[in-house]
Amino acid sequence: MSCCPPGATPYLAAVPTTVGSLKESNGVEFYETGAASSAAIILFPDVWGWNSGRTRALADAFAGGGYRVYVPKLLSPPLEGGTDGDGLPPTFDMGARGAEFGPWIKTVPWSSVGPKVEALLAYARAAGATSFGAVGCCWGGWAVFQASALDAGVKCGVIFHPSCHIEGVYGGDVGELCGRVRCPVYFMPAGGDSPDLYGPEGSLVTTLAAKFPGTKTKLFADMAHGWTSRGDAADPAVKRDVELAMTEAKAYFAEFLPVA
Repeated sequence: MSCCPPGATPYLAAVPTTVGSLKESNGVEFYETGAASSAAIILFPDVWGWNSGRTRALADAFAGGGYRVYVPKLLSPPLEGGTDGDGLPPTFDMGARGAEFGPWIKTVPWSSVGPKVEALLAYARAAGATSFGAVGCCWGGWAVFQASALDAGVKCGVIFHPSCHIEGVYGGDVGELCGRVRCPVYFMPAGGDSPDLYGPEGSLVTTLAAKFPGTKTKLFADMAHGWTSRGDAADPAVKRDVELAMTEAKAYFAEFLPVA
């Protein structure tokens, strides 16, 4: 099983940003951006990790709404050195080497990721955060589910081109994991993402909507999986839909994670 469906957007080199800074606390490294706030956001990246594509630029954009935003380095051990020491290497072709993905991602279970997330939440709370939002890109959507199950302080989530189903690689059931999520989620699937999971009648959407009426889904049918964090912004359609997805996400956080 892969996190990315056929036709997914490939690796994109990091978009440089000088807005935030690199930090480390209790064994977790992270990118931190935005002013200290009682409402903070954790942005879980896709499988190319914490310093690829527009990942940090998206974090900076959320910080513009008044949030302190964190992008943690979690995908360890990285494959072949990863990208800036995290996740997959820039040369990894998901289409050609997809068979290698499952064995590698199994080496990054929640039992190793979770303690780092706990350490980051503790750090953020010490800096004044009392409530949290979570953003996930691809693999990061699975981490949003796990983070909500871990900590009731996570009040809402936004998942771009979700890969929550990666839970199956670890021998788990994504439906069971979804049942442990404790907050509303806004899913934004791409054209290649499973409607049976992420569509309006998808099992994950309906499960969460039954508990949290604020749960939503919006299909970006013209986009390939991965577009928000690594799509080519020189393409007018990609640029349009990245901007639309961020507008939707910011409005969702304004509703469910207001800045005091």
